[in-house]
Amino acid sequence: MTIANEPWRTAPKLSGALAAASATGAFGIFYSSIWQMSTYLSTLRLLSIGAVAILVMVAWLIVSHKLWDQPVNERLATVVMYYNLSTVLTLLITVIALYATLVVLILLGGLVVIDPEFMTQQIQQDASFTNYLDIAWLSAAMGVVAGGIGASFDTDADVQTLTHGQRMRQRVYTDNSPDSDEVAESS
Repeated sequence: MTIANEPWRTAPKLSGALAAASATGAFGIFYSSIWQMSTYLSTLRLLSIGAVAILVMVAWLIVSHKLWDQPVNERLATVVMYYNLSTVLTLLITVIALYATLVVLILLGGLVVIDPEFMTQQIQQDASFTNYLDIAWLSAAMGVVAGGIGASFDTDADVQTLTHGQRMRQRVYTDNSPDSDEVAESS
């Protein structure tokens, strides 16, 4: 079900999230306080910040766009659980792809914009590729969190159609209608 959702095609459909994430992530290239912070954070802490940012955005998307389904009756509980799991996995893959894309773009932008000598002065140690990567990682985490807020500007219907949850709701709510076979086939 997750593969059928095509999570790799979902990120561009979250235009509000993508815009907010990109703008906020780019912020990290231009502010030396983010450079300094990323320099002094351990790798484990940076990885944890990234993981938390990803989980926060996935949770925000699920809650703000009402993607978590409740079974209409007990016999559908297992099916609804699979749809919810598929939704979570789809969004997780999508947000990880968004995060990775942001890291790469911010890293490239940082390499172009930030002069190594200037960075050395700001972080008070020799600038290395790892410093650029740390800046990109921390900036992408900020971007992903902002992207969750930006996703609020995408309509619920747009976000819901990215997962099987919407398809299941269509099936359940139209199950008693004469056109239910057509709806189920179009899903």
